[in-house]
Amino acid sequence: MRLIRLIGIVAAAGALAHATMAAAETPKWLRAQVGAALPAHDDDTPAVMLYSETVLTVQGPGKIKRLDRKAYKILRREGEALGLVRVDFDSQSRVTGLRGWTIPQEGKDYQTRDKDVVETGLNGFEGAELITDIRAKQLLLPAATVGSIIGYEVEQDQRPYVMSDEWEFQEVVPVRESHYTVQMPPGWSYKMFWLNHAEESPTVPVPGQWNWNVSGVQPIRLEGQMPPWRGIAGKMVLSLLPPDGKQGGFQNWQEVGTWYVGLTRGRRDATPEIKQKVQELTASAPTVLAKMQALADFVQKDIRYVAIELGIGGMQPHPAAEVFTHRYGDCKDKVTLLSSMLKEIGIDSHYVIINTVRGSFTEVTPPNLGFNHAILAIQLPASVDAATLPATAKHAKLGTVLYFDPTQPLIPLGRLPGALQANYGMLVTPEGGELVRLPQLPSEANGVRRTAKLKLDDSGTLEGDVVEVWQGDMAAAQRGSLRSATQDVDQIKPVESMLSHSLGTFQILKASVGNLRVIEKPLEWHYSLRAERYAKSAGDLLLVRPRVISSYSSGLLETKEPRVHPIEFDAPARATDTFEITLPAGYVVDELPPATKEDLGFVAYQSTTEVSGKVLKYTRVFEVRELSVAVANADELKKFYRRIENDERLSAVLKRSTP
Repeated sequence: MRLIRLIGIVAAAGALAHATMAAAETPKWLRAQVGAALPAHDDDTPAVMLYSETVLTVQGPGKIKRLDRKAYKILRREGEALGLVRVDFDSQSRVTGLRGWTIPQEGKDYQTRDKDVVETGLNGFEGAELITDIRAKQLLLPAATVGSIIGYEVEQDQRPYVMSDEWEFQEVVPVRESHYTVQMPPGWSYKMFWLNHAEESPTVPVPGQWNWNVSGVQPIRLEGQMPPWRGIAGKMVLSLLPPDGKQGGFQNWQEVGTWYVGLTRGRRDATPEIKQKVQELTASAPTVLAKMQALADFVQKDIRYVAIELGIGGMQPHPAAEVFTHRYGDCKDKVTLLSSMLKEIGIDSHYVIINTVRGSFTEVTPPNLGFNHAILAIQLPASVDAATLPATAKHAKLGTVLYFDPTQPLIPLGRLPGALQANYGMLVTPEGGELVRLPQLPSEANGVRRTAKLKLDDSGTLEGDVVEVWQGDMAAAQRGSLRSATQDVDQIKPVESMLSHSLGTFQILKASVGNLRVIEKPLEWHYSLRAERYAKSAGDLLLVRPRVISSYSSGLLETKEPRVHPIEFDAPARATDTFEITLPAGYVVDELPPATKEDLGFVAYQSTTEVSGKVLKYTRVFEVRELSVAVANADELKKFYRRIENDERLSAVLKRSTP
């Protein structure tokens, strides 16, 4: 679904012919950066942004001219990637000019020519599997090397469906100064929303023109498992408002939803063919929930994911009749068809427009179209027991609502992928839009329960059987990795991969998988393994690690610099392990590792090692309860992972028993 702001100017590495090194007529705005003081930075900074300017000229409803200028100084080799400029555009945002210049440390300046601009399809764009009108213009700036100042400007004619814009002035590199100018006809006004930055007042040099400026903007430091950096960067969202109040920007979420209601009006109308299919699918279903499951299963598995997104089609779903007839569609098309089918069994449902990167939207995000996905909010009838469906939440007007993603083929009705849990999306009802927080599922709904019964011989070889029961996102990941397996040897690759991180040498003697295609049930692995020299000899002693396989420790926070951003987990999860190891004849336990128990509230871990007769038993539980950990708790979490690592390394000591 292409409900995301389409126009972006980004620099990225790539392979493109170098632009012509022609003698340059360097513009004054770029030449002024030579000798300018650099913004504060450290020795690892790849580049700094010296200057950024956006000039937005509103010519009337649905008609804007845009000029963007950017200048960087490259400080390290990594910063040379900024020399590749890419501008994404579509039928509503024609690029009328793309030019670039380089001011090297020594020698003459260089500029690009029109022939240096290359137009391409937008490779790797999500949703472009079949047809999209989004394309890209790319330009590789000459001599973009360490010490050079590079700059470019882009001109566009825009025909936006909604009169709004975003000034994104904070980057992953330091910014010396950034300017934003809006020029509007008489009678026009604006409403501004500031995010992650104090509100700045504009200057008004002439009537109908507003200027905003910021300087000395610190970079967003990139860290592992952090929120999306665009979600925490400073920016201003501007809604442009014409005198008549029509075709203007959004001032609140209700208006965004009302606009989307207009796009979807009549799209969920059921045809006789859809009505007949609903009857066919639900005829033998004994309960309302069973009927819902049958319809959800059909849309998940029988409607292929194919995106055809041309013009407004990037935002507007195709009619349910078309999706049903063609048996394909993108996320919003699947939602449209399922909503239509549910209506035929008396169940109302509503669009939820969302961004699949949790953190892109928060409770304070201003109204905008930065979405990339659509799911469904289903009003549960009173006859359906919500307790059996974890992905539900109470709504003041709609009652109990079940959130469901029909695009995800491996997550059944009643569950939600981790990326959507505790995420914010726009619920669309006939009254308009409302920003809502989706439910977070309990940790036990996602994870693995592993049990192993193993035997150890006096040579140190370990052999036995393992059973793993997978649920939630973890089960979906296992199923996803097995979808392309065409031979039995390919099916055990997930097991091989996991064992390779825990055992030096091993053999899988046999393996089978259960409930592979029955997504409503946990996926099960049954396999037998053999690991030679698992236990280490030390004279008359054998050293045995009770934690046989799998690791929950992490080096994420083992960094030189203190943590800056919150730590984000993929989903709540709970993993349990039970390993029972029968000791070799002639050996007894001399020493056991101590028990470990750590509970920080948002995460918890505990393990015990004990012996009963000739069986050494190790049990542990690892649990992620919250999806976001405040940076203030980073040191606690680092120590938590260190204690897990220590527990996972400890060995039990076996000694020969005396006759």
